[in-house]
Amino acid sequence: MFKTTVKAISLGAVSALALSGPAAAIDPRTFRVTQVFPSTHWHMTEGIQGFADKVKEATDGAIDFEIYHAGQLGKESTTVVTSGLADMGLLVPGYEVEKLPLTSVAELPGYYDTACEGTRQSWELAQPGGAIYEAEYKPLGIRPLYVMTLRPYEVQTNEEIVESVEDMKGLKLRANGAMAKTVAAVGGTPVQVTSNEFYDALARGTVDGGMWISGSTKLVGLENVLNHTVTGTRMGAGSTFFAISERVYQSLDPELQEILTKAGEEMTMHMCEYLQNADETGEAELVEEGKLTVHPLSDEEAARWNEMLLPVAQQWADEMDRSGRPGTEILNAYKEAADAIE
Repeated sequence: MFKTTVKAISLGAVSALALSGPAAAIDPRTFRVTQVFPSTHWHMTEGIQGFADKVKEATDGAIDFEIYHAGQLGKESTTVVTSGLADMGLLVPGYEVEKLPLTSVAELPGYYDTACEGTRQSWELAQPGGAIYEAEYKPLGIRPLYVMTLRPYEVQTNEEIVESVEDMKGLKLRANGAMAKTVAAVGGTPVQVTSNEFYDALARGTVDGGMWISGSTKLVGLENVLNHTVTGTRMGAGSTFFAISERVYQSLDPELQEILTKAGEEMTMHMCEYLQNADETGEAELVEEGKLTVHPLSDEEAARWNEMLLPVAQQWADEMDRSGRPGTEILNAYKEAADAIE
């Protein structure tokens, strides 16, 4: 069911442990890191850089990071990490659906209201022992160090105004991974487009808009081409995570393993708070500048959307089951994680 209670939550599943002082026994080492976004993206400036800084401080500079941006080592970060080209990487399941299909459970509509709620639910399943870790990450040979789930996406468009579900019919919307099912459920036509390709897709008319969050609008130069947004229903969002090769992790001394783990736990908490705030602030700025018009759905209209979205999760699970993956098991675990923080 769609939850209606909004609660401020913290990541109770991870402890807010400060990293200990400089470690004297850590052997110097440089980790190779891959990520598909520009060096100016918040994934780098707030996420990867923050993680690197924590580790460097905790090891008194013994550990360093050589970071390759914008997919320089390869566009599929999972393959880059598992092949040994990089030791760590930022993995984007929506861009690598075949490699990380089960992770898309976090993209399903209706299970959380804030970035921190969604992040906590994802972390419950992604850490060692969690349902997705055991079914997807462990077989691949990767270990998440921190996870991020965005605030639920909104339907944002260039010129078309959406005020009812009927207005969605025929709209071509950016929607990656499981979000394609969400868009289709309310009458839109999903098109897979990365954030780096979104501007060109809008300019060419390949899409009319997309599933989007306002906190990233200015970052990729979309403030003049995304003019309308729909609020009032929870459409699901993207979830990404920063992972290390399990082979590399197991080769490290226990002390360094602990440092990496603690840094990741702290980054998981930091990123969910950063993302929620950035999106709320970004949307308010765009509205104040006259570059974005908000179209809130009425309670009655939102209920119609939510009713149409209800079957999406089970459709996702059934599709995974048919492909030989434990879709129903993962969905049930995700629901339990959602219920636990309500």
